[in-house]
Order: sequence, then structure tokens, then C-alpha cells
Amino acid sequence: MNWMKITKVTACLALGLVTCPASAIIIRHDVSDSEYVVEDSEFPALVDLFYPGDCIGTLVAQSYLLTAAHCAEDLDNSDTLEVNGVTQDIAEVMLHPQYNGWTYDVAFIRLEEPATGLNPYGLYRDTDEQGQTITLVGRGLHATGLEGESGASVDGNLRRATNVVTVANNHWLKVEFESPDEDGVTALEGVGAAGDSGGPAFIEVDGEMLIAGLNSWGDPPPGGGNNDIGKYGGIDASTRVSSYLKWIDSVLDNADTNTDTTTDTSTKTSTETATSTDTSTVIDTDCDSGATECECNECGCASSSGHGNGWWALLGMLALCRRRTRGG
Repeated sequence: MNWMKITKVTACLALGLVTCPASAIIIRHDVSDSEYVVEDSEFPALVDLFYPGDCIGTLVAQSYLLTAAHCAEDLDNSDTLEVNGVTQDIAEVMLHPQYNGWTYDVAFIRLEEPATGLNPYGLYRDTDEQGQTITLVGRGLHATGLEGESGASVDGNLRRATNVVTVANNHWLKVEFESPDEDGVTALEGVGAAGDSGGPAFIEVDGEMLIAGLNSWGDPPPGGGNNDIGKYGGIDASTRVSSYLKWIDSVLDNADTNTDTTTDTSTKTSTETATSTDTSTVIDTDCDSGATECECNECGCASSSGHGNGWWALLGMLALCRRRTRGG
């Protein structure tokens, strides 16, 4: 753990944020936890980026993991990952060229060698996500909607939960954590939590799980504070993959046509073919329909070690929102 991470965690604790450690799926209190727990083998193309319960990348091509930029920005070319039981060197970290510590929260991690024995996941390419059921996957601390993150514990199990997309705007897919007595609650209702950053939000199409979102951040229920993150009524948000397909495809297309190119030795890069605004779905505003005050102010609010640019300047914004991020 480097000095910056230590300092950030110390500041987090000083602010009374008892959920600084990384955490995972928050579930219904009236459904057995065993219904949410799944074997790692059910999602073999998911890769822990730092340690179990601390950011996830998902294989979308044999040498490429898709994840949240606020996770990837803490990785270096000198780091290694365990991919399907094989230690892999990181060849390159590619953040979206317009990532600003809040929006455009999407990134690639290129592996030195292609992963073997795994089938990459496909991407959800339609823009009809609103009203659809998504499946969120993560591991680490867990709790129910009664306790939220502040009452969470840890066991290292992988869990998945479902929810219905209530808002699909220019940057985010948002879901609300409904209590068991509400209309529309799903059988395995749940939300992500700190530490689930970058983890996939799947939409199933003809039996195939496609990545529609990348877990990014969450807000407490209306009128709640930091200790209410993960409780019923709260909001969970994932980066909307369909909004960034122009850039995503440019990276993957470049991978297909330039497989013999020399590895870029920089640790934070973007492809030369994708330097303009990703205009296929995203418009040039952060305060679009359905945006919260936090989004409009581009706060990189941190629930733990505080990824993102200008972290210290954002400490005062912590009451507005919570960033899904590492435990340090």
C-alpha cells in the first residue's frame, strides 16, 4: 500500500466513513443469502483487479478486460493479474480519453498474453435498457437492505443480484434498491457496493449474458447520509456501455488489426483512433435528464481510497454521493 492510499484511507476514516473497506452485493433481508451466492466457475471471465472484493475486470476479448476507469487508473504496467489461474502481466492500461474522474468511467486493461480457456463476454448494443432486468456480480463484504454498507461483513464469496433499470441516461444505467413489499421488486433484488467497481451489469439475450454496464457509484435513499449507502431506497449506477461503443469498438478493432504492435510503455493511455467525443449516444453535457446534483458537479465522491482526479478537493462533497472504489 503506497503513501497516497494510506493517506486517503486515513482521511476516509477521519470523516467517519465506516464503510471504507471494499464490499460487495447488498441483498434482500427476506431471502436466504445462499440464493445469491454463486460459484466462481459460473463467471470465469471475471478478474479481480487488486484483491477479491476490490474492483473487477471482465474479459471481452482474449487479451482485453473491460472495467471502470476509476479502478484502472490505479493499475500500472508493472502489475500482474490472475486470469483463469494464470499470472498475467499488464501490457497497457487504456482510460477513456475523456475520463474526468467522474463521467466516461470506462477503461480497458490489455494483457501481455491472450487468456486461454475462457470465453469473452459480448456487449449489449441496443439502447433499450430502461425497464430491463440486469444482473450485477461482485464479491467481498455483504449485507442486506436493512443494514446497508455500514452493517456489512466479509466472506469472499461471489454473489449476483438482479434489479430493473429505472433510468438510462447519457452516462449511466441506474437502479433503485426496492424493499420486498414494493411493486416491481425482483426475486433476487440487490445492488452493488463499494469494491464492486468495474463489475459487469449483464442483460440476458437469448440465453447469453451481455455486458450492459460497469458498476460505478451509488447514492443513499432520499434524506439519507453516508451510513445509509446500500439501504432500501438507495440508487446504484453503472456506466452505460451502449453510450461508449464508439470508443470501445475502436479499441477492439485496433486490437484485431494491430496484434503485432509494440507495447506502449505508458501506464495510462488511450488509443489514437478514439480521441474525439464519443457521440454515438453521449451528448456534450454531464447534467442530462435524470442526473443528480452529484453528477452535475462531476464529484468523484469516494467511499474508500478515493480514486479519481482532485480527490482532496472532493472531500467536502462526500455527503452528496459515494464513489464505488477500492479499500486501499
